[in-house]
Amino acid sequence: MGNSQSHRRKHRQQSHKESHAQGTITPVLEGNPHVPTDEAQWIDTEKDFLNLCENLKTNGIFAFDTEFIGEDSYYPFTCLIQVATKDMVSLIDPFAIKDLAPLYSLITDPNIIVILHSASQDLDPVTRLMGEPPQAIFDTQLAAGLVGFPWPLSLTKSIEAILQHDVGGHFTFSQWDARPLSNRQKIYAADDVRYLLAVHDYFMIKLNTLNRIDWAEDEFSKFSCMDTYEFNLHNVVKRICKNKTPRKKELQRIQAIALLREKIAIERNLPTRAIIPPECILALAKKPVETVTQLSSMRGFPKNMASKYGKQILEAIAESPEQEILRLRKSDPIEKDAVVRQELDGAWSLFNAWCIGNKLSSGLVTNRPIFTEWYLSIRNGQEIHDSPLLKGWRSKVANQFSAMIAGEHQLTFSYNGILEARSDQT
Repeated sequence: MGNSQSHRRKHRQQSHKESHAQGTITPVLEGNPHVPTDEAQWIDTEKDFLNLCENLKTNGIFAFDTEFIGEDSYYPFTCLIQVATKDMVSLIDPFAIKDLAPLYSLITDPNIIVILHSASQDLDPVTRLMGEPPQAIFDTQLAAGLVGFPWPLSLTKSIEAILQHDVGGHFTFSQWDARPLSNRQKIYAADDVRYLLAVHDYFMIKLNTLNRIDWAEDEFSKFSCMDTYEFNLHNVVKRICKNKTPRKKELQRIQAIALLREKIAIERNLPTRAIIPPECILALAKKPVETVTQLSSMRGFPKNMASKYGKQILEAIAESPEQEILRLRKSDPIEKDAVVRQELDGAWSLFNAWCIGNKLSSGLVTNRPIFTEWYLSIRNGQEIHDSPLLKGWRSKVANQFSAMIAGEHQLTFSYNGILEARSDQT
């Protein structure tokens, strides 16, 4: 499992020790028909595994989660798989069960509902093994944002808010590759799926009440798209640049180096940061080096990578003018105007209040930069064609908000024990 003495590995070991020393085990919630109360079954034989998969298929709906370690490899290393129905919880040992296809095939079955909380990373191994994406996914974290809970809401907070049950701390950053797992680890891992069916039931009622089942299906549909699990240069470049707006030549260099870095990382099965840290990519984009020696002496650049891949990196930089420029959002010069900036602050605050009044999480709907670009286009009578606020259920939210600021709706506040926001037609 890579370099066991890496910084993150040492941090994981320390966190593991502290959580075991300080953690407490809370009793399982009793009396909820969607919460299984028996001790989790440990599955480490093929016979038990196949019987479990048949049980899950018969149920037609189950909760799913994984524990993995991602700091030492390009593909996160799956260390434990948890599943649950309303009647049982099982912990599958992927070190003992070599062929996970019988389970993963259920996740790609459109007739079986699979419930997760913050699903993306847990589903990536499924897509890689099966060669096709999951189908009937229900993500409770996304559902929470669609019915007015803060975004993103942790599973622990969801359980506490919905079921009024405190499951205690969690061992997310634990040594899940250790064997045997401790009893405390098994209990906390089981709790990650034990309550998901009850949470799912609550959100289904809320979504139905708010007539947002179609919104949820729209949002969950991304899990059934192969593009979700494939390398996305645009997203990678955005993460590298953060709030910076590089010039054309710099952006082309960033794109070229990012593409090469991804290729090497996959070949070596190493984290991309171990190949070339983001800060080094930005430095090379701004001031490219000309020799491998210069690359090797660059602050923060891994010397072993410079030695082995230096020539390829220099070639990528030299050929970067061939890169087709990605579109990154640039702030409108008008945003620097003090009066306009104050207006944008007010509009963003109003949008957040409007979302609260309509039982939505504004953070799930959009972010400040995307909102700003959309708001300025509405304000100035301009058209934009590729904003997320013009697509799917988000377009309905944006249209309703623009109708409100145009005077067709009103937002009112009152205090009745709690602060409430309400959006009404005038």
